[in-house]
Amino acid sequence: MTIEALIKAIPPPVVASAPFEGPWEPLEHQLGTALPEDYKALVRRYGHGTFFDVLHIHVPRSRVSHVRFETSIREICEPLRGADELPYPLWPQAGGLLPVGRSEFGDTVFWIVDGPPATWRIFLCDRDVVDMETLDCDLTGFLAGLATRHIQPKDFLRLTPQDALFDPWLNLGAAQAEAAQDWTRSGGYGSTRLQSLTLTAQLKPPKR
Repeated sequence: MTIEALIKAIPPPVVASAPFEGPWEPLEHQLGTALPEDYKALVRRYGHGTFFDVLHIHVPRSRVSHVRFETSIREICEPLRGADELPYPLWPQAGGLLPVGRSEFGDTVFWIVDGPPATWRIFLCDRDVVDMETLDCDLTGFLAGLATRHIQPKDFLRLTPQDALFDPWLNLGAAQAEAAQDWTRSGGYGSTRLQSLTLTAQLKPPKR
């Protein structure tokens, strides 16, 4: 799936709210993997916003903590470590789950990090690790499929579009510009004025 299919199903805003336009290399270096091109196009064209009134896609280097891609990794994955119910390991294990979005109901959208980024599939899991579903599509295909109802996850009908397909968040531009300046001055994802942990630190198990 390409970004064009998503744009056809869900027109992006004329002016995206605090979009992330890169550079991607520092983030991918710390992740140890490239990220899918459709995701990069998504956060560049749509920026911050809510899909279907309930779903948020995480954006790198966001000032909004609950949608910041970097910090969501540990916040979502750490409580799930040791959950025998999951059919896949958690990232950074091979074939592991890497969170990329979350609904207001606590449903998490994961990538299954297996093979080249263009082939990563989508895995859905509810907050109680009861309802789970693997979808043979990429992220933009998943969103476009929900919008057109070609994809209707049987245990996640709460993600079915009701009213607005996408609502951009307003008044984030100035804060995001300041964040970009801080990040540039810091030299990347090291110690920044955002006081956010680096990915390396986030992925270390907490001390017991």
